[in-house]
Amino acid sequence: MRTLTRKGIVALGALVALGCNSLDVTNPNAPDAGRALTDPNAIEAIAGGTLISFYNVYNGLEATGPLTTQARSHTASWNNFNMNFYSSVDGDGTRNTRSWQNNPAAAGRTSIEWFWQGYYSVASSAMDALTAIRNNGVVIGNAGRTARAEAVAELMLGAALGQIALNYDKGYFIDENADLLNLSYIDRKAMRDSAIVKLQSAAAIAAASSFVLPDAWHGAGGTYDNTFVAQLANTLAAMTLAYWPRTDAENASVNWAQVATFAAAGITEDFVFVGDGCASICPEMQSWTNDIFGIRVHTRVANLLDAATQTHPYPEGGNPQPNALDARLGDGSFGTAGMEEDYGTVAKTANAGTDFAWSSYEAFFASRGQYHQSNIGHIRWDASGTQDLNSIYLGYGPVPLIMAAQNDLIHAEALARTNTNLVLAATLINNTRVGRGQLVPALSAEGATQLLAYIEYENEIELLSQGASVFYNRRRVPGGLIVGTPREMPVPAKELGVNLEPLYTWGGTGPANSPTPP
Repeated sequence: MRTLTRKGIVALGALVALGCNSLDVTNPNAPDAGRALTDPNAIEAIAGGTLISFYNVYNGLEATGPLTTQARSHTASWNNFNMNFYSSVDGDGTRNTRSWQNNPAAAGRTSIEWFWQGYYSVASSAMDALTAIRNNGVVIGNAGRTARAEAVAELMLGAALGQIALNYDKGYFIDENADLLNLSYIDRKAMRDSAIVKLQSAAAIAAASSFVLPDAWHGAGGTYDNTFVAQLANTLAAMTLAYWPRTDAENASVNWAQVATFAAAGITEDFVFVGDGCASICPEMQSWTNDIFGIRVHTRVANLLDAATQTHPYPEGGNPQPNALDARLGDGSFGTAGMEEDYGTVAKTANAGTDFAWSSYEAFFASRGQYHQSNIGHIRWDASGTQDLNSIYLGYGPVPLIMAAQNDLIHAEALARTNTNLVLAATLINNTRVGRGQLVPALSAEGATQLLAYIEYENEIELLSQGASVFYNRRRVPGGLIVGTPREMPVPAKELGVNLEPLYTWGGTGPANSPTPP
């Protein structure tokens, strides 16, 4: 196995958010933090740095690996990032018996800590920038640059808090006015709603300004101006509402009309970052999932792509080369004639898929469970087309944080669930269903129920390797997760210990998630 070395996420703010009491600590890496928070250039760097920090947390396999393999969207028997431990199931494959290991002595605790520490670090840095601008009156060169820093800091504060709402049963709300010595938990619903308020504030600041994001803030993945930042804030708000439900019952109670409003004002192009080998920008999720021997596409998803050839569960002897109607899989051919021996692939033909490749080799140890095996790999972000070491395989190249297709599918779902403008819903679905999959178009006349089925399929295919998006979608559809799979994370044990609170967890033989907040 080739492995990635994660450089780590460095908090750019003066505070490192690891918990209630630890929100107010001296940062040994910034002993002159007080003066730094009055330095306009430092404040601008803190605000801009939140974008890359968020990207790295969002794509960190310590959490996304277990979540997406629990969702049976990806599969791997390697225990890197605790994937094998959390995605292993009982003998007949019908129950996940493992809860989150929320204990300071447990190796699996790191997956629970990743998002908590990472997103609160992002939120802390954003809070520092907002404190300097709003409370201390720091001006960064001119009004335009100041507004840019303020908009991005508010955007990333809302995005980080929104991710806490998606992943944990409760959390702390923080901003530039928070009393860090007297924080208390708010439930996941209140956290969600507070995050959306921040995102809409960011949209308003950006819409009233005029600026372009510096290339260094995203690795020169594109040109993104204030209009795009406002659109991105709306997309993130739509995602926060749509992905928040832990169950299909909660999904039915979402304000889908509001989701449609947010998504209608959302992005129309991808927000792309350029990986630099994980020196600063690390598309870790895509690097592993686009490695044919690292992580594969679960047979559940492979079967959706081509039921005729890709049997689920994995059969003895494996599945044959596909012949899918969906152009994203096609005949599964990939690479060059010299790759067959090393990768078990068939050299690329005119019918090769854009996103997936077939390999005759079993990638994982049979002793760890043949249900982990799959013959289909995800190669969408391997721009080399040959698993070249200098491609996405080792963290290089352009990979979007949020895709326009994600906004389209959320928008289409909101329209279908409210049974309004099904013509537009079908058009949005067809942007990927026809535009990328070359499948028969979805038609408004087929009705909302069928359109929702098309959307679910597109979510399964298009959102692979995009953070933990596939997990958030699977937990809110009937039967989406195996019984016993945790549907959210508990507050990490380290944080509970700081507050002298009892340890608890979700999943396994206990409840999968917290009760729906009132």
